[in-house]
Amino acid sequence: MLYRKMFRDIRKNLSQFITIFLMIMIGVMAYSGIEAYMSGMKKTSDKFYTENNLQDLNVMGSLNKEDLGKIKDIKNVKDAEGKISLTGLTDNDKTLLINFIESNNISKFYVYDGIGFDQDKSGVWLDNFYAKENKIKVGDTILVKYENVELQEKVLGLINVPDHLYDVRDESELYPDRKEFGFAYLSVNEIKDLNLPYTSIMVDVKDNRNHVKEEIEDNISNALAIINIEDTSSYTAYQGEIDEGKTYVGVFSGLFLFIAMLSVITTMTRVVKKQRVQIGTLKALGFSNNKILFHYIGYGVWISLFASVMGLLLGYFFIGNVFIGLEMTMFEIPNGHPVMNNSSYIVAILVVLVVLLITYITGRTILKENPAETLRNKIPSIKGKALNITKHKIFKKLPFESIWNIRDILRNKMRTVTGIAGVVGCSMLIVCALGMLDSMNFFVDLQFEKLYNFDYKLNIKEDINEKELKILTDRYGNYTSQTLGIEIKTDGVRESNNIFVTDADNYVRFVDNKNKFINKPKDNGIFVTYKLAKNKGYKLGDKVTWHIYGDKKYYKSKIIGFNKDPQNQNITMTRKYLESLGIKYVPDSIYTNNNLKNVKEIKNIESIQDIDALKDGMNEMLSMMKTMLVLIIGIAIILGSIIIYNLGILSYTEKQYQFSTLKVLGFKDSQIKKIFVKQNNWIAIISIIIGLPFGYYLTDWLFKTAIEEHYDFGASITGKTYIISALGTFAISYIVSRFLARKIKNIDMVTSLKGNE
Repeated sequence: MLYRKMFRDIRKNLSQFITIFLMIMIGVMAYSGIEAYMSGMKKTSDKFYTENNLQDLNVMGSLNKEDLGKIKDIKNVKDAEGKISLTGLTDNDKTLLINFIESNNISKFYVYDGIGFDQDKSGVWLDNFYAKENKIKVGDTILVKYENVELQEKVLGLINVPDHLYDVRDESELYPDRKEFGFAYLSVNEIKDLNLPYTSIMVDVKDNRNHVKEEIEDNISNALAIINIEDTSSYTAYQGEIDEGKTYVGVFSGLFLFIAMLSVITTMTRVVKKQRVQIGTLKALGFSNNKILFHYIGYGVWISLFASVMGLLLGYFFIGNVFIGLEMTMFEIPNGHPVMNNSSYIVAILVVLVVLLITYITGRTILKENPAETLRNKIPSIKGKALNITKHKIFKKLPFESIWNIRDILRNKMRTVTGIAGVVGCSMLIVCALGMLDSMNFFVDLQFEKLYNFDYKLNIKEDINEKELKILTDRYGNYTSQTLGIEIKTDGVRESNNIFVTDADNYVRFVDNKNKFINKPKDNGIFVTYKLAKNKGYKLGDKVTWHIYGDKKYYKSKIIGFNKDPQNQNITMTRKYLESLGIKYVPDSIYTNNNLKNVKEIKNIESIQDIDALKDGMNEMLSMMKTMLVLIIGIAIILGSIIIYNLGILSYTEKQYQFSTLKVLGFKDSQIKKIFVKQNNWIAIISIIIGLPFGYYLTDWLFKTAIEEHYDFGASITGKTYIISALGTFAISYIVSRFLARKIKNIDMVTSLKGNE
């Protein structure tokens, strides 16, 4: 009998139970989907790194076979391999990072198509992403060109390599341009006549990595830098994405769950309380308290259980797959797939348990009363003084519907607070998602319009002499810079970083923490970026101890100012200050506004970077983010609509008795509808006023907490975003209110008024 009653009650209150189902499903889906996507990225990379033996160290410099042998003989070194890496050109003047190797036991190829590495084979193993973008297949022949060396090579395989997950031409390029830039591997036999030195040696370490680094520093004089794999751009870019996602899991999915559960708890409480007369009837008929209690617990448990299971499935197959699919378009890693971990199952179970507990507590409270009390609807306990506020002068001139709504809000504080909290949360999420796009667009403008005041950046080849350099500066301008790889020593701890040495005048500009232009550093010290200073505790006047890779001499430089760099947390100094330390200035970049639109190659220039192309690359990355954020916005809007609808139903249900009374007193349906819609509009407006600033602070906190250490930008939200968020939230609330208000004309006055007899 009780089962039939439960199904009958669900049918009668179908809209409320559907909203409960949807809220739980969306909340669990958001959490489990984002969690599965982040766990999938982590598990995919761990597997790829392990199975393909990613190196532990990169030893950089002009190295030889003797250096390679010495490194292999160091205790705790498992293996080492030399590599010659050169930037060259291929067909249609596209750029290739060309790597020549002797073996492939470290950082092994993952072969998509073709054959694995063979030193005795003549041909090229090509970046799979680059090949796809340029429609190159195994068996095709491509040009591999470096300076005067031109090789026509057959494509033997399409590959991914663990230390090439995220390849960009240099630090100024934010997003990989797969169509214009890729990597290629060839056997060292292809250039054995050139007798080129290794540019790096990959080292696989058993344990005690620091000891190995010290041994290399002490015994390999040609080693200019020894870099942990965790400090390479490919590794940090991917790991940074995972670290950012961990914060998103806690914020976005946490908010989704919190908002959903807040409304579910309120709804389940109201559903059970509405059944108090039926509970009294069941008690009077002799049903035990436990049997009645389990009956009502079943309402919430079955719905929340099915909703949680559906949320887990949709989270994995929809959000998880979509998000990780987008990430795999940016990172060169095979077999990316979402991974559902235990935390998602635990959250789903906790959701069911919370609904069970709330239903249990509500039902138990009613069951404590005697049957005679429960057979009557409970009259709200209202203190008269709480309602006297509407008798004050300020309220006397208000129209009747406003006074009525104020008194109703005071009578139902919990319902009002819950409604505000739910709408505030949804408003926050919409502001945050749209605000992140605004902030990223502002970042692009800051980087490419304010800081970069040039049209082209020319990256100079390392082996250029002074005469050749003068030819370039005479033609393209003497606005140059140099980037030095350094180690900073603080309290005995050494960390990798870089120094940007500027001799570029106004072609590279600087801003403060408020994005206002400032002068470049003076010639008596260094600028440190704000974020680096904050992370390391640097203050104005402090001295930073550092040395250039390959030079054991340490220098101490005084901090004379701070600057903001959105994408590189480093040290800046002028050419004059560098030379005052006795260090020779060797520029590696030239900045120019000459028109180089149709120029593909310049002698002694490794690559030509067009500022518009760099900007387009960043916008391409933004388009991927937009897809993710549009999905989040969509979920927020759906969840917000469901919550507003659900709270509207609760509000309407609780007001039926009062609305019936108003009808008896002669109020028209249109007047009662106005009262109902007006209160919901008030709640929406209050929620929007609270939600908009909270959305800003949430966005700012996300950028400052979740974004990896290399980046520095906070929230920069436009007025348009606030207007869209406010109008969107209000429109949803208004439409739902108008829809529910249509029910007023169908109120059965006799049934509603007799309910309290």
